Amino acid sequence: MNQNNELFGQGSGREINIREFLHKYIRNWKWFVLSVVVFLSLGYVYIRAQIPQYVVHTDILIKDDKSSSNNDKDLLQQLNLNSSAKVIDNEIQILKSNTLMEKVISSLGIQTSYYIQNNLSKIVLYNNIGFKVDLLKENINSYIKPWPLKIINSSEAEFNGKTIPINSPVQTEAGLLIIIAKNAKADNTLFQVNFNSVENVAQSYINSLKIDPATKEATVLTISMEDANVERGKDILNKLVEVYNQAGIEDKNITTANQLTFLKGRIDTLAVELNSVEKNVQVYKSANKITDIGAEATAFLAAVQANDDAISELKIQMGTLNNLESYLNSPDNGSAKIPAMLGVSDPTMLALVQQLGDAQIKKQTLLKSVPESNPLISSMTDNIKVLKQTTSQTLGNLKSGLANTLHQLSMQSNANDAIIRNVPLKERGLVDVMREQSIKNNLFTYLLQKREETALSLASTTADSRTINKARGSYIPIKPVKTTLYLTFLLLGLFLPFSVIAGKEVLNVRVRKRADIKKHTNTPILADISVAPDDSDPLIVVAKPRSMLAEQIRALRSNLQYIAPEPEQKVFLFTSSVSGEGKSFISLNLGASLASTGKKVIILELDLRKPKLNTALKIDNKIGISNYLIGKADYNSIIKTIPQQENYSIITSGPTPPNPAELLLNGRIEVLIAELKKEYDYVLLDAPPVGLVTDAHILAKWANVTFYIVRYNYTLKSQVLLIDELKQTDVFKNLNIIFNAVDPDTGGYGYGYGYGYGYGYGYGYGYYSDDKPKKGFLQRLYKKK
Repeated sequence: MNQNNELFGQGSGREINIREFLHKYIRNWKWFVLSVVVFLSLGYVYIRAQIPQYVVHTDILIKDDKSSSNNDKDLLQQLNLNSSAKVIDNEIQILKSNTLMEKVISSLGIQTSYYIQNNLSKIVLYNNIGFKVDLLKENINSYIKPWPLKIINSSEAEFNGKTIPINSPVQTEAGLLIIIAKNAKADNTLFQVNFNSVENVAQSYINSLKIDPATKEATVLTISMEDANVERGKDILNKLVEVYNQAGIEDKNITTANQLTFLKGRIDTLAVELNSVEKNVQVYKSANKITDIGAEATAFLAAVQANDDAISELKIQMGTLNNLESYLNSPDNGSAKIPAMLGVSDPTMLALVQQLGDAQIKKQTLLKSVPESNPLISSMTDNIKVLKQTTSQTLGNLKSGLANTLHQLSMQSNANDAIIRNVPLKERGLVDVMREQSIKNNLFTYLLQKREETALSLASTTADSRTINKARGSYIPIKPVKTTLYLTFLLLGLFLPFSVIAGKEVLNVRVRKRADIKKHTNTPILADISVAPDDSDPLIVVAKPRSMLAEQIRALRSNLQYIAPEPEQKVFLFTSSVSGEGKSFISLNLGASLASTGKKVIILELDLRKPKLNTALKIDNKIGISNYLIGKADYNSIIKTIPQQENYSIITSGPTPPNPAELLLNGRIEVLIAELKKEYDYVLLDAPPVGLVTDAHILAKWANVTFYIVRYNYTLKSQVLLIDELKQTDVFKNLNIIFNAVDPDTGGYGYGYGYGYGYGYGYGYGYYSDDKPKKGFLQRLYKKK
């Protein structure tokens, strides 16, 4: 038995497994070619259907507030690292905000797009189209699809199949719209008009917008995006930078504009008061007939006026500081405006207020594009809180100093009042009214000067960014990347048949190659037999002796010398797991092949329940083994010759008995086999399947060799386990496997090991004269299994 294993067993080395693995894909190479061709065709169609995308980019410099001269800043402002320098991440978020992009889209009017559909491809249009379509009032159908448009002439157009006037509002299925045409050509070009909302278009462009710093330390930002039209992309980026700069200027002018408004209102009020005081002076002089006062009184009045001016300025500063203190102490002033620092000249206080105002503006600006929970907002809130505390402390110190100064000036004013009491009554009255006039006049002049300074500051405000490079684009599309897409579709074309074949292999539960058999049993495989044509003769070795299948049967016959070398080993048993695996076909043709060598051969049709041999050979089955077993027929009366092959006889099954197993146990079958062994060189027992009935087990004790038939793509892998159990229990003597009905096109033979395994024929003769012509590719693809 070990010798048989060496002769007919198959190794399981790594090389064999690799060849086996590759062979199942190589033999299906035509499917791979077909799949690759189909997928590459799909790739071509897909690429043609894609709209080419171009990259457009621009560069801007974000001005760093820290880069200005240190002379313009006090020490405290220089130490506050986060007070005024631009935070690049914040500026990126602002540039990507919906507010700015929606302004860009509305300004350029690109919420409506136009293109021409050419078979698979689209041509995106922008500018110089000759017309534009404005959607005046949308409806539920406006955005659901592109709308076809054709210019008929200078006054009419065809929109969605209906003729409508040009340059006049008209109600359509897409909503109320107007077609504005200037130089439109009536050339029957069919345009597609795609309406969309400003919000959706803005969001789509924001998603494609990419903003990166040039380097880690630089404040230069490179803004890039992809668009189907280079000119449109350039206009979008240039407009985005313009809108961004304008928004920055507006934010910076908020505080200045508040101060200017305050100054204008205060000047108007003071002008009325000054006019009233001047009239009082005029009336007093006229009533008291006073034309001038003495030089001493004049000098004294000048000193009094200077003291009063200083007190007025201090009061203005104190009022401003009180307003600022109220602002700082307010529990919620995130959106309140910082009071104007009118009259305050302390550089430290002005610097702190400026930083606080800038921080508040930055926070409010950033809140337009990011949620309040963003870490940047939290950081800015903490910075504002620190600035308020520092400002409050500085404010207290400043107010204390101003209060001391005001107290001293007030004491001087009281002393001046005592002196004035000594002036003659009329002159003292004149001094009083002129004193009030001087105060109002000086204050009015001071406010006018501040108004002009504030207006000049407002007019000279510049943006915090500068365009380094205007938007520019590449006229070579970056998408679709044809090489990558073709490679992807190529891999898909290879993957599909690969996965289908691998999936079929994983899900397959039937025996399809030698490895499936050897994986579950060590029983030697004696031979591989090809599948027989559907219309072939039952005795194919006789009808087509030069066919490939006949050669395989002869090879099987040659291998009998290794498993039954002794003359007395002449009884062969044929069985299988289930019906239909080809044991009758194999036994019949092996018998015919043995008989063709001059040996006397007889085959017994022992499948009493489902006989097939008599039907295939068209032999009368009225008398057979069942008659002999019940004693109704003798030995000679049941033997019939097979006319197609000399020296070949058969004993058919006879009428179907109700108890086949019991008949095989009555002892007469043993006598019959003993008699046949005396007269014939080989006795072949065509037994029923072992997996269904016990007949084969009963017959096994009289057989010298057992052939177990496994059929390609028919026998279940789990049924092969039964062979190993039978071999281990030694129920069947000299058990061997015949792999039947193997399809040559599927490579079930073992991938390069031939048929013989020692039986000498294999494929050595090439194609035989009795073989049918080789089937074409499509025939093999769709042939019935």
